[in-house]
Amino acid sequence: MNLQTQNRPRQQEALAPPTITQGDTATAPEVRLPENGVVVHHGIHRGRFPVAGMRVSEARSALTRLLNIDPGAVAVINGRVVGEDESIGEDVALLSFVKPSAVKG
Repeated sequence: MNLQTQNRPRQQEALAPPTITQGDTATAPEVRLPENGVVVHHGIHRGRFPVAGMRVSEARSALTRLLNIDPGAVAVINGRVVGEDESIGEDVALLSFVKPSAVKG
């Protein structure tokens, strides 16, 4: 083993989350996701948000800028195309906004 391989950080250490130091103690930043959140997906954007109980139109307006939702995107709840007035229930696992493509005519 040469000097370069001895001083190189291990793979796990290099991927460790950043730490925030405050005085003499070091703590990892705390990230909390809503426990009752629904996974909302549009294109490459995805996140868990507390939209249960909202209508689709309310969720769309609340998340449009954050997820870059296209105004022409169709709402899909758990694989079923729904309208803007559909209520997002507590049992919803996935809300997707899908832009139609390859539609002829």
